[in-house]
Amino acid sequence: MDKKFLLDTKLHMPSIRQNHICRDILNKKLDEGLDKEHKIIIVSAPAGYGKTTLISGWLSRLEYNYTWLSLDEYDNDPLKFINYLLAAVRKINQRFGTMIEDLMAAPKLPGVETVSLYMARELEQVQEPFILVFDDYHVINNAYINELLQKLLDSIAPRLVLITRKEPSFAFSRWRVEDKITELNSTDLKFTSAEISGFFSRYFNLVFDDDMLKIVEKQTEGWAAGMQLTGLSIKNMEKARAKSFMKEFNGNHRFIADYLMDEVLKSQEEQIRIFLNRTCTLKKFNGELCEAVTGIKDSRKIIKQLEKDNLFIVPLDDTYTWYRYHHLFSEFLRMGLNEDRKAEMCRKASLWCREHGFTEAALEYALEARDGEAAASLVKDKAMELFQKGELKTLLSWLNSVSAIKKEKEGILEVYRAWCLLITGEINEANKVIDSLEHIEESSNDPIIVGMAKASAPFRYNSEDKEKALKDAEEGLSFVKDKQELFYYGALIALGHANGLNGHTRKAEALHAKVHEGARRKGYRFLEVTSLHDVAFYLNCMGKRREALAVCERTLERLTDHGGNHLPMAKIVYLPVGMLLYCANKLEEAQKYLEEGIASYQELGFAHLGGLGEWYLVLLLYSTGEKEKAFEMAYRLKAYYKDFIAHRITVFFEALEMELFLREGNIERVSMWLKEPGITFDKVSGISDINPYFTYIRVLIAQKDFLKAQTALEEKEELVRKEGRYGELITVLLLSALVKKHLGTEAEALDCVREAVTIAAPESYERYFIDEGSELLELTYKVRDTAPEFIDKLFRKETKIIYERTDLLRKREIEILQLIAEGLSNDEIAEKLFITTGTAKWHINNIFSKLEVNKRTQAVDKARRLNIIS
Repeated sequence: MDKKFLLDTKLHMPSIRQNHICRDILNKKLDEGLDKEHKIIIVSAPAGYGKTTLISGWLSRLEYNYTWLSLDEYDNDPLKFINYLLAAVRKINQRFGTMIEDLMAAPKLPGVETVSLYMARELEQVQEPFILVFDDYHVINNAYINELLQKLLDSIAPRLVLITRKEPSFAFSRWRVEDKITELNSTDLKFTSAEISGFFSRYFNLVFDDDMLKIVEKQTEGWAAGMQLTGLSIKNMEKARAKSFMKEFNGNHRFIADYLMDEVLKSQEEQIRIFLNRTCTLKKFNGELCEAVTGIKDSRKIIKQLEKDNLFIVPLDDTYTWYRYHHLFSEFLRMGLNEDRKAEMCRKASLWCREHGFTEAALEYALEARDGEAAASLVKDKAMELFQKGELKTLLSWLNSVSAIKKEKEGILEVYRAWCLLITGEINEANKVIDSLEHIEESSNDPIIVGMAKASAPFRYNSEDKEKALKDAEEGLSFVKDKQELFYYGALIALGHANGLNGHTRKAEALHAKVHEGARRKGYRFLEVTSLHDVAFYLNCMGKRREALAVCERTLERLTDHGGNHLPMAKIVYLPVGMLLYCANKLEEAQKYLEEGIASYQELGFAHLGGLGEWYLVLLLYSTGEKEKAFEMAYRLKAYYKDFIAHRITVFFEALEMELFLREGNIERVSMWLKEPGITFDKVSGISDINPYFTYIRVLIAQKDFLKAQTALEEKEELVRKEGRYGELITVLLLSALVKKHLGTEAEALDCVREAVTIAAPESYERYFIDEGSELLELTYKVRDTAPEFIDKLFRKETKIIYERTDLLRKREIEILQLIAEGLSNDEIAEKLFITTGTAKWHINNIFSKLEVNKRTQAVDKARRLNIIS
């Protein structure tokens, strides 16, 4: 049996009776809406008005592509809704949805804006016009789904038909004004006298005289369900009895329906009544499922009899294998059902669905029966598959559903929950789950539970716990090494992070590279791209910028759709690419990649991993003159991570803001920061510690505490040389050069710069030099013979613009310096710029101070060497 068959039934338009009533007036209205290219058709009326039958009949006579999706209350899960939507549109175009499918594989639900944008793009590629029908849209109360459809309708979309019991919460006013909507309501759907007469004649072989027809029309008000029930109730009555019966009942539709359904059930054989009573909880059913639930043999024959008798049963496929009850009939049957009987039927349905591969339906029935054991068992069976596919949203939703009805927690399910939370950045919640494992008896005996709990340590501990985190991660890996492959990869990632925390860069890179390659071969896309983030970072730490960029580019080249566009998940790789381009001073390209990469991280649920990209983007914005935007972003990040459980992340973003204050020359502010409680720096430096440590050194230099800075740098240099972290060594050498210059040993300072240039030039680490400022660039120019081409790049026109905008000279000061170069005196400069001579002198003194010179000729000479003036 096809395991996706239950899905297919939702995508099948209910079959039309061969002798169905053709509603010409309504069909004409629908045709007019189609001809006018209306965006949306809404058929809104209470239950039993023939909404679905009307649209089915209309579509069956059109020569127009259409696709159908029947909805139920479980479709309020946006992920599930979108997956069904993709499946529906693929009935029209099989290639539809590649980008969206990749987007939805992210751990967290992407924003509506992002999903609607990608969906609109893909809908533009569907050449054939088509109609998309949502049946029973009234069950959808999820704001995300409503907003998604609203945005699609506002941009580009197929012709949309909504069949619903109530008007959806869309903004229809503009479409009504612009005549872009067709609306049919209960008044429109009422059967006319002629249609009522034809209905009873065709379906029940009843011919009414004018008097009886008026009675039926008055009592049913042209309501299709009322007519159906009336026919079932009176088809075997004598005319006089039927007329008397019709005159007796009155009231609203709900009352009439209950009254007539009761009459209909009374007229059925006992076996039929039992069958209906025991199957009314089934959302969809076939003969086999009904036999499993009811214990009644030949259930298929009973289903056929119900269909023959027009007893509110709806076929869901072309082979007439799967059916459902009309919603109104199902609701009526369930009213008399006690909770114990309902739970019993749901448990039997769950068991049958599980045995036949319908896991999602089996879980829904188990949850409805509040059978925690069965639900937990189902989730355990599918958890690994969902985890491998990266469907963490679905898995987490299932886990939460089980937890809500099962009092006693199961260790393996809690491990899945913890890792889902860790990956999606919910570290505080993950900690609570992992801490609770010690209270679960089975946890101490299951190697996977013990191993994965220990492996989570690097994500949970602060820097001061890094050695314990490494020990726990190593132990965790030993527990799961020969177990499930995905647990093994998870433990490898954890061990990679633990090694990074402890400064073991080569080991960290090798472990993440192993995960990246293994995930690539196995098709675990979210693991492939997230592990690449760490591979690129550690390669860059080792001074292998070009290799890191090549690995990223190969991955991007592979992860594209049929149109050559990068898949949404692939855009996570934009972040390390942006970082690597920034290091090479390719700022325009870097900004594009960083902004798109950060946006992708946030949309896909990896926002907690995007900090490094945000660091470089803030510095880039400041360097290109967008200072206000840089400060705003840095402040927002610091505020967001203020109380983050991993304190090193809090310090990371505080240090980013301090980098901006340093560039502004605000020594007082950065000095205050060092005095704040909890501000400590670790020379070992993991992935989130490297940049703050260098910020700390820069603050010491700004405070002129050169001896303390020198000691810290010497310790750092010994460590990075030992670990082969040559990318970091460049910055260590450059900062050491500044310290040595101020301590009066310029020759040693130039030796440091020369070694830094030797490492940096082959890999184009230009930005490392530029970001340290003019004083460092002056030293660099003195060793130009080491790598002339590389050093000349540092002084090109773009660098001049950067310094005009940032930390060297203000625009007015450059203007005055240019006039000095032209030989103008202080009085002549004042006259030319419409300022006082005193103001001119003040600016010139500032210029001397910034350039660290004492004479006009020295200022002009140095400004020309730095390409500040021509």
